[in-house]
Amino acid sequence: MAIPWFDAVVALAGRRGSEDIFASLMLERAKQIIAADGGADHVIRLGFQPDLVVGDFDSIEGGIERSFHPSTKTRVFPVDKDYTDGELALAVAVLQAFGEEVPDDVDDLYAQFIEHEDLSGISLLFLNCFGSRQDHTIANLALTVLAARRGADVFMTDGTTLGRVISGSITLSPVFHRDCFARAGKRRFLFSAQPLDDGVLGLTIKGLRWEIDDVTLPLTRALALSNYARSNHPDNVRVDCRQGTLALFTFPETV
Repeated sequence: MAIPWFDAVVALAGRRGSEDIFASLMLERAKQIIAADGGADHVIRLGFQPDLVVGDFDSIEGGIERSFHPSTKTRVFPVDKDYTDGELALAVAVLQAFGEEVPDDVDDLYAQFIEHEDLSGISLLFLNCFGSRQDHTIANLALTVLAARRGADVFMTDGTTLGRVISGSITLSPVFHRDCFARAGKRRFLFSAQPLDDGVLGLTIKGLRWEIDDVTLPLTRALALSNYARSNHPDNVRVDCRQGTLALFTFPETV
C-alpha cells in the first residue's frame, strides 16, 4: 500500500467524524500510538489499543482507573502545568521516534522535544484534532504546523476527513494516494487547500475541476476550498508549493 507507515499516531481528545473512512485504515499503519488523555477513548472505540497514554487524566472516561490492555503504559502529569496533554503526547512521540529516553519532568520533556529542529524523515498522524473546544482545536492545529515546519510528514484525520499539513518548498504527486480511499466506496469526495500563514507563495494545484497555477494565497482567502476531482476520489491531485504552510483536506461531498 502507498499509505505511509507512521512513526507515531498522536491521538487527541477532539471530536470523531460521523463515520470511519480513514482512521482505522491509518491506525493499521502505526508503529506506535500515543494518546493524550481522552484520546485513548477514541483509539479503543476504533478497536485499537494505545501503546502509551499521557496526561493528567481529567478527560478520559473512567479516569486513570480505566481498564487498559496490559501492554498499555501510562505517564501521569500534573493538572497544573504549562503544556497541554497534546503537546506532551507529541513530545513523547518525537523523542521515542528518535529512540531517546523520555524525561519524567514535564519541563525537561518539552525542552528536550523542542530542541529537535529537524523532524525530516518522521511521519506523524494526528487523530481527532478538531472538537467543540475551539481553543483546543486551534492549539491542536498549531501542533501539526509545528511538526510540518520542522520537516515531518504530517497527516490528520477524524475518520471522515483526511488531511495533510505541508510547509516550505514541496511537491506532492499525488497528495492522497488511491489506497487512502480503500474504504470510501463510490461516493464523490471534495478537495480543499487552506493556507495556515500569510506566506503561501507559488501554489499550483492540478487534477481538479478548478485548477490554480502559481498563485499567492493569503491567510484570509478561501480560493482553494470545495474543489472537485476529475473522478470520485481526488487521488490524482498534484500540489506544488514554493513557500508557506498549507492544510490539504479531502472529505465526502455530503459532509
